[in-house]
Amino acid sequence: MVSKICVSNMYQSRFMSRSTRIVITDSLPALAYKPKIVERNKYDNWENKKIFEAKDNDDPVFSMVLPPPNVTGKLHLGHALSCTIQDVIARRKRSLGHNVTWVPDRHDIGRDKFNIEVWKWKEKYGNTITEQLRLMGCSLDWSNEIFTMDENHSHAVTTAFINLFQKGMIYRKKALVNWCNALKSTVSDIEVDNISIDGLTEMMLPGYKKAVKFGQMYTFRYQIFDSNEIILVSTTMPETMLGDTAIAVHPEDERYTHLRGRRAIHPFRDSCIPIIFDEFVDMTFGTGAVKITPAHSKVDYEIAKRHHLKCIEVITENGTIKNAGKFDALKKYDCRELLLKELEDLGLLYEVKSHQMTLPICSRTGDVIEYLLKEQWFLACKNINIKAAKAVSDGQLSFDPENCAKLWEHWTGDCRDWCISRQLWWGHQIPAYKCSVDKDFVWIAATNETTAKVEASKFLRTLPDMITVVRDTDVLDTWFSSGVYPFSAFGWPEHNYKQKYKRFYPLSLMVTGHDILGFWVHRMVMLGLELTDKLPFHKVLLHGIICDNKGAKMSKSRGNVIDPVDVINGLSMEDLKEKAAEAHKEGGLTKEEYNRALAFYKSNFTQTNGIPECGVDALRFTLLSHDIKSRFVSFDIHQCNANKLFCNKIWQSIKYIQLSFDKLKPTDNEVTKSNLTYFDKWILSRLSDMVHIVNKSMDAHEFHTATKALKKFIYGEFCDIYLETTKLGFDSNDSNVSYAHGHTLSAALSTALRCLSPFMIYLTSEVIPKIPRFESNIIVNFNDTHNDYFDFPSSKDFECWRDVELEKDVDKLLSTVFLIRELKGFYGVSNKIRPSVVLKSSDSKLCKSIQNNFSVVLALCRCSNIVFEEQPNVRYVNSFLNKSTEVLLEIKGDDVDNTISKAKSKLQKKIKKLEENLEVIDKRSKHQDLDMEKIIAKREELKRLQRLM
Repeated sequence: MVSKICVSNMYQSRFMSRSTRIVITDSLPALAYKPKIVERNKYDNWENKKIFEAKDNDDPVFSMVLPPPNVTGKLHLGHALSCTIQDVIARRKRSLGHNVTWVPDRHDIGRDKFNIEVWKWKEKYGNTITEQLRLMGCSLDWSNEIFTMDENHSHAVTTAFINLFQKGMIYRKKALVNWCNALKSTVSDIEVDNISIDGLTEMMLPGYKKAVKFGQMYTFRYQIFDSNEIILVSTTMPETMLGDTAIAVHPEDERYTHLRGRRAIHPFRDSCIPIIFDEFVDMTFGTGAVKITPAHSKVDYEIAKRHHLKCIEVITENGTIKNAGKFDALKKYDCRELLLKELEDLGLLYEVKSHQMTLPICSRTGDVIEYLLKEQWFLACKNINIKAAKAVSDGQLSFDPENCAKLWEHWTGDCRDWCISRQLWWGHQIPAYKCSVDKDFVWIAATNETTAKVEASKFLRTLPDMITVVRDTDVLDTWFSSGVYPFSAFGWPEHNYKQKYKRFYPLSLMVTGHDILGFWVHRMVMLGLELTDKLPFHKVLLHGIICDNKGAKMSKSRGNVIDPVDVINGLSMEDLKEKAAEAHKEGGLTKEEYNRALAFYKSNFTQTNGIPECGVDALRFTLLSHDIKSRFVSFDIHQCNANKLFCNKIWQSIKYIQLSFDKLKPTDNEVTKSNLTYFDKWILSRLSDMVHIVNKSMDAHEFHTATKALKKFIYGEFCDIYLETTKLGFDSNDSNVSYAHGHTLSAALSTALRCLSPFMIYLTSEVIPKIPRFESNIIVNFNDTHNDYFDFPSSKDFECWRDVELEKDVDKLLSTVFLIRELKGFYGVSNKIRPSVVLKSSDSKLCKSIQNNFSVVLALCRCSNIVFEEQPNVRYVNSFLNKSTEVLLEIKGDDVDNTISKAKSKLQKKIKKLEENLEVIDKRSKHQDLDMEKIIAKREELKRLQRLM
């Protein structure tokens, strides 16, 4: 904390002006930045002070909810990205004076007799997730933490189901559903990935020890009953023919008109199947004859209803065969092999050839989806979708980025009803009861059996006590339960929570990944509109999917997953391998995934011998240094490590300011703005520009623009240039200059770090109070030094310091300095050797700027002298800054010609290599999206090198 004592008794003189009286601070706890030291205990202190909790006041409200994490795992970099985005927004809103609530949600498991091993898993990881959220610095309102299975949220889910059931929007029917054998449950349409396969492809599937072949068309013969005639049909899933109940042809197909009323012999059933005529058949595709399997095809199921065909189910919930004689109990793909052999032996297999197909894959398990006939609960979506679509077209609901509105049209334009029941062992059990008397029954949605009996008695026309009640064992789709989260979090539907509900609902902003726009955002909007008559939020910020440094999506199957905790704490290569081996041993990684992980570690972390310790702040800053709205967000551990060095640069700048303030001598002079030097004014102008960019970009959620502006200012302009310009002033006897530097240093760094504070939370909370300051700063005064949240700088407060013309002048001066530095570096001129420089320029303003700041410029370029318009009488190398300015640098030594020749040769090779690299990049850019910033940087580097020739 800041000490309120002054530097010395002399400083306390009442004759000294407030602009020269210094408030000194504690020194930094270490010589260099150490993340573990800086981060230690800070979050616990914040939480103990309850600074993240919403207040009961009249401040403007800002509310968000955290997307629910998965109980069966730990936070990964994707979660870290999403959490950091939300935390940066929440922290900035607090620092701008908003009453913020950011509600966390934790999954809990809801079956009393659930498998004990899963309970152990939950105990291991359920609490781990919340601790990792704390580690990441997420300023969540833990007092409002929601448990998905707690009484309040469960009551809200039950109420939602009953309300929709009573409105007639939830109904039960037997229908074909997407069934995942591995999960042993139905899955919704949007949890199915339709994978395009162009030809013969082998895939490993759950439950199979060898690969299964896909991408083939199997054509076989059906023999017409009482005839030697055959009819050819084709399928990509031959095992389904065991459930065929008809063969369909087009009514106008002359090849088959003579078969009207005829039947075909099913080779594996003691029965025949009819030839039916339906206009859905494409006469031009294949043989024009299509096998119909109503129990395992959605299209065939609709055809069967039109022609009153029976449905024969031949695939079980476990993925085995039934109702098929000799094939019963076989796994479906094992059955396929035997079936094809039987068809071939019977002379019925006509052809097998490579074929393009679309394979439905469960996004959760990677298993192939089957279509099974099951009784399920459905939510009618058509009318709600119309409302949801209208919300966007009317401008009530907006997306950032805007192009996501097109995806919204896709989801809301889907007229299919939502299957909301799941055959899982965890989740919210469906509050529906089968109420029966003898063979008569009715389904009732109710909170308990007693209520269900009373309601059922109205339909069954009997006394409640005469009714037998059995509750449905299925659970609700997790996205239904999560869909009520934005309003259940604030007490819906209870009346005693009305005040909280009115204050914080609808949410101010919804932040989530674009990949769950249809899974979650769509469902929240539908349920919010129907149950609360309000949109749950009016703006949605959608971020991309986290990828590795080569742009590949992070996944276990690729082996490129990086644990954010490992980035924060660091992990040696040996420990990385041991961690992967342990995950493989526990079943978390397959052998293939384990091997890919090892290969990824070898190619990415060999140079650093594992993952270097980066700390939380560097991780957060790195994650938001990319355009989070792009479809994919790449993460590079080397960039993260570089941002740790950026943290250390800030650390050292604080130490420099503290040492510089120690040099200030007591003075009775009043320090005013007129005392500011050329470079004082320049850095304040750059500060003004940075504050403007940061505010504008953060309002627009363009975080990468904000981080770029912050790093450019703090690292490139403040630390690398401005600090160097103040050294002569602090060492001089001119108190006006040294005090002007002091005011500028303190104000500029205080302001910059307040802009940085939502990103680097631990570092800024440590160092901002340690910046020496004056009782009254001539530039800006912050009165929040003792606060847990620092005021966020306003663009308006710094507009007066912007001087574009001055910046242009300084840019020219610094470009000259940088060119001199480049020449020195390229020709191996040590900083210990102070060569002279000749400047030939017709730019009078540039010459004047250098002359007016002569000592500072010499210090910046580490040269002994700069002379103007003179031909040097020593050996030199030259380069042109532009058409009007040439720089000549003295080269000293015994063998100057050889030094220059070697440097030129090296330069030519470097230019050639860079040109070849850019040529390759240009060719690649025609076929794939590349990082344009990196390409631009390479082109700029080429220009710099070319001007040295």
